[in-house]
Amino acid sequence: MVGLLTEDPNEVLEEGAQIVSELNKKPVEMVGHVTSSYYSPNLNKSIALAVVRNGKTMLGKKLFVPMENKTINVTVENPVFFDKENKRLNA
Repeated sequence: MVGLLTEDPNEVLEEGAQIVSELNKKPVEMVGHVTSSYYSPNLNKSIALAVVRNGKTMLGKKLFVPMENKTINVTVENPVFFDKENKRLNA
């Protein structure tokens, strides 16, 4: 399980969308899929969780989510988007 951030912070990914690492390769090889996606008012950007093959080794890597009318560029991130240090736990 990894996090995904879109290049456009207002673009919310479709849940279930496929993720690829290369666009020009035929056939297109899927490396994962989006499991959940939302706009976070706390972070002022869209966030998503995804299952990606070898995801933990891909942190920082750029991937693509091909949609019917466009391709959305994403970056693989840590799946913890807010309060990574758990400071709010004992606040």
